[in-house]
Amino acid sequence: MFPWQDIIKLIVTGALSIYGEPMFWLILALVGYQYWQMQRNQVRIFGVAGQSLVRQVAMAAVYGTVGGLVGSFLLTFVGVTLNHLGLNYIWPLALLLMMIHMRFLCFAYAGGLVALSSSLFGWPDVNVPQVMALVAVLHMTESLLIAVSGRYSAMPLLLRREDGTTVGAFSLQNFWPLPLMLLAVIPVPGTEAVRGMISMPDWWPLLPLPAAPPAGQQWLYAMVPVVAALGYSDMAVASFPVVRRRQSALHLAAYSVLLLVLALLSVHYSWLQVMAALLSPLGHEFLIQWDNKRELEGIPRYVPPPRGVMVLDTVIDTPARQLGLLPGDILLSLDGRPVNSGSELAGAIYIAGAEFTLEIERSQKRLQYHTRFQNGERRLGIILAPEGHEPYYVSISRDRFWLWTWLKRKLFGR
Repeated sequence: MFPWQDIIKLIVTGALSIYGEPMFWLILALVGYQYWQMQRNQVRIFGVAGQSLVRQVAMAAVYGTVGGLVGSFLLTFVGVTLNHLGLNYIWPLALLLMMIHMRFLCFAYAGGLVALSSSLFGWPDVNVPQVMALVAVLHMTESLLIAVSGRYSAMPLLLRREDGTTVGAFSLQNFWPLPLMLLAVIPVPGTEAVRGMISMPDWWPLLPLPAAPPAGQQWLYAMVPVVAALGYSDMAVASFPVVRRRQSALHLAAYSVLLLVLALLSVHYSWLQVMAALLSPLGHEFLIQWDNKRELEGIPRYVPPPRGVMVLDTVIDTPARQLGLLPGDILLSLDGRPVNSGSELAGAIYIAGAEFTLEIERSQKRLQYHTRFQNGERRLGIILAPEGHEPYYVSISRDRFWLWTWLKRKLFGR
């Protein structure tokens, strides 16, 4: 049997020890800086920040640790080792691709291109199944983190579409520091068991080593702590943020599983290495274009309703957040006074009593909530969907550096 408990104990102990590494805290600081920039943009548009920066960074650390543990176990279960991954080729290529577009700073692109070159030309000397398995497991871990991460990383924004209309939207961005434990293969003298070594089943690893150990020696697997990072960037325009996340996670998981299956099969059928290497960047790019096209060209969800005002988001530590108001809820009245615009809502808040009733519509059902202002502040804490006259908004231009478009221009001149 696979020694689940022993492996999990090693991974948890090693991953937690990474908290003592300066690199982990440096990456966490960079994560905090990214969230701070997001909050600054939100304040510029709405005048308030919907989330606590400390909570965002803390949640990133917690979820990143969970992702690191899951990713480490999957990498160990499959048998991915550091020795022949060619990270010294993948990282520089990823940085070069980043100059084309920021999202190309991803192992799906750099790893796929390095693996493709190795499969077709024999250079660089990397283990293609190992590289593809690494890409698959990292994206499998990312799909899990996308699915479990809550609304703390969904930033509301006002989006100016190509037709000139302004709609509400959410920028979905996550950054996670990952404490990973990766296997490294070391030749040691003798053939007897090393003290403290864990006995593994005969079928392990799923990715066997490409060569036998030197004469008189044996391979020893050791776990090495590595600090990594994952990032996710998306947008919800026609969908609720939670639905958009669920779809993205599901699609990314399917891509990851298919890539991992090809990586494992390519150990026995070398011609599949080329297919896996092509799937890595092209499949990833297809997912991005397909999901973005459906979202940006779909019917926008956060627009002024025929009656009432629509909730785009709520602010932390306010009555609206404590009541559990959700994006897409329609506020019909406050303290018995109908509200059909932002100005009417402001007026109703101004003259309402300390305790008041909200009437909302959610999924075509009417609900009533009784609440009160906090600390004497006349603050409800609702960020409204745009009414069309907002001075600040974000414009999204079509990405002219999509990989498929770039390839068509290079190959066909159009």
